[in-house]
Amino acid sequence: MIDLVLYGPSGPQPLGHPATVRVRLRNAGDRDLWIAGVLDGSENGLRLPRYRPTVTRLGDGVVVASPAPAEDPLVAPLRPADLRTLAPGESWDPTSGPGCLPLMTFAHFIPRQPGRYRYALTLDTGADTEADTGADTDADTATARPEDWLGGFGVPAGTAREELLALVARVPRTRVVADPVEVDFH
Repeated sequence: MIDLVLYGPSGPQPLGHPATVRVRLRNAGDRDLWIAGVLDGSENGLRLPRYRPTVTRLGDGVVVASPAPAEDPLVAPLRPADLRTLAPGESWDPTSGPGCLPLMTFAHFIPRQPGRYRYALTLDTGADTEADTGADTDADTATARPEDWLGGFGVPAGTAREELLALVARVPRTRVVADPVEVDFH
């Protein structure tokens, strides 16, 4: 139902500069798709949806970039505007738009040695299976709950909370892995 696609630059990239790696999320289903982009805490696994990027150096298989550990476990509250619908066939960059953040792992990775690097991305919206996203958080070791979307402070209460949880319930629970993109640095 969800296609997650990475796009890398064409041709070799100069050493000492980050490569521009973009992401597109596409509704491959036949009904409207509810989804959220990269939110505060999504990249380092503190909240759903989890967007988990990595960069691996080919040849030796060493992971050279992954999300930094959270400095503060509090994340901004989910707002109704953070959830959006994609019509069948519609695509969107989950790192752009209101409330969305860039994937800092990709934006800040600057290779120190020439070679070929593999950029990978996994989207986890709280699939019913136990998730292991690589972060050391309680949310990764237990089945996700709708409340795992809400954030750490300023979370609405009462009717507003129930309405927000109803929107979250519309997001399909899945785990999607993008085909990796390989980038040469010289």
